[in-house]
Amino acid sequence: MGKQMIKKVLYFCSGNTCRSPFAEYFSKWLKNTKYKEELEDVEFDSAGIYRYYETPQDGTLKYLSTKGIEVTDFQAKRIDEALLIEQDLILGFEYKRHITKLKRKFKDLEGLSDKLFLLLEYAGESENLDIEDPFHMNQEDYNKILKRIEDGILKVFDKIRRINNS
Repeated sequence: MGKQMIKKVLYFCSGNTCRSPFAEYFSKWLKNTKYKEELEDVEFDSAGIYRYYETPQDGTLKYLSTKGIEVTDFQAKRIDEALLIEQDLILGFEYKRHITKLKRKFKDLEGLSDKLFLLLEYAGESENLDIEDPFHMNQEDYNKILKRIEDGILKVFDKIRRINNS
């Protein structure tokens, strides 16, 4: 990726209903609170390979609400070529279900592989990189999944700040 600034980040999962909306709204909240100046020019979005629901799952909304984060303007969307082209960084949660599928579906899209990563891989983790879908889990297990995403996002933010400030 070299010296290219990161201005647009897309989180994606299968249905744009659990993990990716959480990542989007947690990121926007962090950007507007803790990282107001460092990340003021960075935009965060989310989408799904498929689109199942119009709203995030209750488990996602409940976890966000424990942090005082409200989701009012969510628009579930499906990934398309135009959305991928405008991104500087595209982060998924499962290698087989997300990364492999996206590469296959958009195999002719130039430069996709250079900006497509697993969230935890990009965050600098080296093992246990897949973050499973919390759909249909009880809230306690659901929260553990979202906490892994949260921890990954904090590391991703540090990396984006380093890249954009170099």
